[in-house]
Amino acid sequence: MGFFDFSGGGNMGFGSVKNVQNFTNEQLYEKLSAIKVSFGTPIMGDIFGTQSVMYKNATPYYDIFVRVHKDKIIMGKIGTDGTNSVGTAMQMESEVLLGSKDEESSYADRAVDELLEVIKKLENGEFVTITDQAMPANTTTGEPISLYMEQKLFSLKPRFDVFDQEKNVVFHVEGDITSHSFTIQQDGIEVLKLKRKIAKIMDEYVLVRNGETVAELKKKFRIINPEVSGTVNGAELRIAGDMMGIDYDIKIGGRTVAHVDQDKAHWSDCYRISIKDEDVQDIVIALAVICDHVSDKDSTWRH
Repeated sequence: MGFFDFSGGGNMGFGSVKNVQNFTNEQLYEKLSAIKVSFGTPIMGDIFGTQSVMYKNATPYYDIFVRVHKDKIIMGKIGTDGTNSVGTAMQMESEVLLGSKDEESSYADRAVDELLEVIKKLENGEFVTITDQAMPANTTTGEPISLYMEQKLFSLKPRFDVFDQEKNVVFHVEGDITSHSFTIQQDGIEVLKLKRKIAKIMDEYVLVRNGETVAELKKKFRIINPEVSGTVNGAELRIAGDMMGIDYDIKIGGRTVAHVDQDKAHWSDCYRISIKDEDVQDIVIALAVICDHVSDKDSTWRH
């Protein structure tokens, strides 16, 4: 991906792919009907008379659509039936003006990204039956683990508490005053250390467990949205989505292991973290701290 990329993805709510397979809308509908996604099942519909494959009521506000347009396949979110178009437009406008999204809009944008990945695979001739997002979580219950990470205010050093839905503290994160080193603790015991390498043009980070490096990450320069990538236990790591707006997926080895966004019900910095792989909970927390640091630095630079 270059500095500027207008093909969609990254939680922008739209996407486009070159239609190299020359799919028709009917063929798209047939193929998508056989693929399980996380946001519903497709029907053949239309948008103002233009034939489209539709995922109705992906959220109370939005449908998801995909259709052939000239030599491309385009997809996006659109106000669902029964939703006032003016209200939907105002909601989208508020996202632009405020630079933030509500939970519904965030979910719809992620659904578009999920569909975009499916279409890319179909165009590459791959056989797809289920998306990564629709697969059961690797947890005891088979459901994602919901955690919240809140930064402690009025502290000289960066500090975060990570708690569950019952307000029980699960992890505690504490950094030094320079933000070069963080310790991730569970029950008062360090389970992971996060270190930021200094004297680097672009920020680099390492995660260390019991003296051994388990992850190496590097920030890449992007005009619109910063990017962090690297490896975790030898597997590729990718942060996919909007880091500046705090609405992104954490992917390890091609699988989505967590989603992070903001909990706007809190007046202080509080992130919602949905974890799909309980084996990497501490790593996910460390990555959320890294993304918080990167987005804070970029926000300061842009202003």
